[in-house]
Amino acid sequence: MIQRFDHDDLRFLLAVAETGSTLAASKQLGVSQSTVSRRIAALEEALALELFDKRRTGYVMTEAAERLIEPARAVRAATDAFGHAVDGLSRDLSGTVRFTTNEPLAELFLPALIRRIKALHPDIRIEVDTTAQLRDLAKEEADVALRSLARAPDEAGLVGVRLGIDYWSLFCSRAYAEVHGTPTRPEDLRHHALIGLDASVRRRPVLDWADRYFPPEAVVVRQNSLPAAFTSIRAGIGIGLYSEFLAMMQPDMVRCFRPDLPPTLELWLLTHEHLRAVPRVRAVMDVAKAIVKEHAAAVDWTC
Repeated sequence: MIQRFDHDDLRFLLAVAETGSTLAASKQLGVSQSTVSRRIAALEEALALELFDKRRTGYVMTEAAERLIEPARAVRAATDAFGHAVDGLSRDLSGTVRFTTNEPLAELFLPALIRRIKALHPDIRIEVDTTAQLRDLAKEEADVALRSLARAPDEAGLVGVRLGIDYWSLFCSRAYAEVHGTPTRPEDLRHHALIGLDASVRRRPVLDWADRYFPPEAVVVRQNSLPAAFTSIRAGIGIGLYSEFLAMMQPDMVRCFRPDLPPTLELWLLTHEHLRAVPRVRAVMDVAKAIVKEHAAAVDWTC
């Protein structure tokens, strides 16, 4: 019975057969002559066959080697084909990436992401899921998630990067600021039109701050959702609390001042560990990180 042999030794068999000597084979393979001789001897021992007649003028294939050389070349060709296939997979920037986030983030961040992906990787398609429910990446309900979290994610198998710390500040539209100016401290708010939120969305300290410092008579509208409040601020109706991360994506937003409060949330870009090496997923995450970095540098956002 043939002993188990190192398939890599076939490279040495072919090199010696095709060059005619261990010296020439060593130069072709980039190893020492003694290494070639040792690998040929090991293959002969494993196969229990003499493969070369070792002469002073060089190595001459025996009848056994003559019969094995074509199968050895077939193994080399198959190995090369396998390597090319793996290389192709590692560079394949095509297919669908399912991206999940909440509606406000999707509205303002995803257009820039999709435009950049289309320009750089036209064969990648983005499927967007803006459900309020967190999708389970471990169950393959999505490939990439952009999440606002109170702390670092602790679900098993998740990998990613914190894009930044998100503070909420008082913002207005540029059009509003040009007409009415901007407050610089809480006491100034009574002179402005304010956008409030009703009790259904008061779940954060920053919104409790608004309860304390927004004079009721200055509140021109109360919204029952964050997207609606954000729309009112962008439309120039008044001043309201707004995510700095979202605001930095909009050149027409003007920051008035930041309340003396801790960060509201952290922004995380996540995928599952078994997807992080998939080229299309890696490409989408790299583009997302680049966009955030560019905008953060432009507005001095805290990353």
